[in-house]
Amino acid sequence: MGERSKEAVRMTSRTANSFGFEWSKFNDIFPEYEDNFLSYISPLSKDFFRDKTVLDAGCGAGRHAYFAAKWGADVTAFDYSVGAMRTARRNTEVGTHVNVIWANIYDMPTLWTGKFDIVMCIGVLHHLPDPEGGFRKLVECLRPGGTIVVWVYGKKDNRMAMYLYDPIRKLTTRIPHPILYWLVLPLAVVVELANRLRLPIFRYYREFPFRTKWNDAFDVFSAPSARYYDLNDIQGWFERARLEGIDVHHRILGEVAKGVVGVGVKQQEV
Repeated sequence: MGERSKEAVRMTSRTANSFGFEWSKFNDIFPEYEDNFLSYISPLSKDFFRDKTVLDAGCGAGRHAYFAAKWGADVTAFDYSVGAMRTARRNTEVGTHVNVIWANIYDMPTLWTGKFDIVMCIGVLHHLPDPEGGFRKLVECLRPGGTIVVWVYGKKDNRMAMYLYDPIRKLTTRIPHPILYWLVLPLAVVVELANRLRLPIFRYYREFPFRTKWNDAFDVFSAPSARYYDLNDIQGWFERARLEGIDVHHRILGEVAKGVVGVGVKQQEV
């Protein structure tokens, strides 16, 4: 194994450990998350999921799988983090059609090839060592005519993350997770105060509970690596995968671009 491959394995392991801890601590499914999920997958609607088979790649705490099942889908969800997988199982074990398992996005079960009506991957690909490679693996899981939807970090309106948070992250990712959990609490308090005072900064958080703000503060400074994309980058992924009906756009919250959404359809067999 080359040094580059060894580093990719180390980074993947560190990322899985980070998110495993995160989703064990921030495992709530608040009602506000339902509309938030819709903002990640626009223009898809709740009705689109009815009677569909869905693959939730990198399911985290299982909140998106939970809502997809609530809307009538039969969901298979997976995560590379064992901790996240266990949290997702607890969050979806009662009253939902969700099966949560452990899997690697680069080496998924062969039975999944061409199986799913919808593949969704929200907030995962930008943390991978080979994001487009992971995307292409997910496309393989679509049946002909199936739809894939992804959300990744965007460059637009994100200078603070790219030029301030990322350099700090090189230090904070060395801090043990239980300590970092408490260290970022004051940052969440700042966001909460800004929201209560109706300040323009962080206004897209106004509709969310305090735990969400704490969760995101931890997320920003705990994940070992992240990439940021513009619309053309993600458009290229979809075009190179030969998808149809491509829709790539910014996700807008509080008049601020919060990442890039990409939606596309796998070609029907001739």
